[in-house]
Amino acid sequence: MAEIDRIVVIHDYSVAEGGAGMLAMEAIRQYRARGYPVTLMTGQGPNAALDALGVSVVGLGAQGLLETSKLEALRKGIHNSDTMKQIGAWIDDNDTPATVYHLNNWSQILSPTIYKALRPVAERTLVTCHDFFNVCPNGSFLHFGKSQTCDARPLSAECFFKQCDRRNAFHKYWRFARHIHLNQLAQFRASPSTFSFIHAEMRNKFVAAGFEAADTAIIPNPVSAWTQERIRAEENSGFLFVGRVGRDKGADIALRATRDAGQKITIIGRGELESEADRFPDATFTGWLDREEIAGHARRARALIVPSRVTEPFGLVILEAAMSGLPVIVSDSAYLSRDAERMGFGSRVSVSDEAALCETINRFATDDSLIRAMSECAFYRSSALCHTPESWTDAHLEIFSRKLGQVPIAESGHGAGLRRVAT
Repeated sequence: MAEIDRIVVIHDYSVAEGGAGMLAMEAIRQYRARGYPVTLMTGQGPNAALDALGVSVVGLGAQGLLETSKLEALRKGIHNSDTMKQIGAWIDDNDTPATVYHLNNWSQILSPTIYKALRPVAERTLVTCHDFFNVCPNGSFLHFGKSQTCDARPLSAECFFKQCDRRNAFHKYWRFARHIHLNQLAQFRASPSTFSFIHAEMRNKFVAAGFEAADTAIIPNPVSAWTQERIRAEENSGFLFVGRVGRDKGADIALRATRDAGQKITIIGRGELESEADRFPDATFTGWLDREEIAGHARRARALIVPSRVTEPFGLVILEAAMSGLPVIVSDSAYLSRDAERMGFGSRVSVSDEAALCETINRFATDDSLIRAMSECAFYRSSALCHTPESWTDAHLEIFSRKLGQVPIAESGHGAGLRRVAT
């Protein structure tokens, strides 16, 4: 493996903000554990946890777009010149031929200008696509007003006129303009950077939407089970929902379907639909819980329900549950839903057909043999769909090594290091 002088991780935030933030911080921890010098380029600034890891920080000291004035958010969200100045200056002063760059999210602080700042080192840059912001103006291929997936080609006339934004029409047009600027700066078609995706279907979606980057790879996320022993789901009752308690994640669908099926459900998370708790007396709302507390509820549950309306390119909670032995009922908008059904540890459902969802819940609630078989498949087989933290890090380091050696990355993507399916 080629020697790496330094790994530069780039992310809007310097804390574990959301799923992408947790993965960016995990990458930093893993790189440091291997002994690599690490610099974090961030829209924020240093924190004690990074200091303790020996990570140097190049920070803008800025706030997220939703935390600043509307005028500043409109301007900097499209073109944050501070990104160009500070990150460009660091590259001028510190870059070496064996320094590599790992870009995570840019959409909340750094803005599309991050791609212009990284242009001099693009051939040594890996971009992890945690979401759809590199291809879709609103980052999700979702019509938020209708709670329906959107198949319009990005930047087409159909895309322009669709009022798909979660806020208002003006914000949609602002996002549209930002995406035009993004394409101009990133120059995806000509870029020598590697773009990695967390599921094969995610890459397919990018390509179908017109994304033309030539160098791509597939690196599924690292996942750790909630429990190390199989949950005996066939002996349990009640269902589990873990995530943001909002319409985009389908919390309302889970609540209605379990109520109509006469089943109890535990809702773990926070969101706007918590205010409707009184309408569902058989549902238990817990708020956010830590992993140990989630595991306690999971050990008593029959199955996990993931009824998301928005496209889920991975769905960490699906595999956290399955690897613990908990069967899953998953919306067909989640790419892992096909894998869950194919491998026998879950059912794929259309959330637009709540009667069918209710029927599936009833079947899960009453068929002990089915649930035991699914639980065993989940526990012994689902880990094949993800990385361990160690194999995930290996996959990134392999890409960096190949880029430093100018060795092309196979179009089929990276699967090395994935856990093996038990037979």
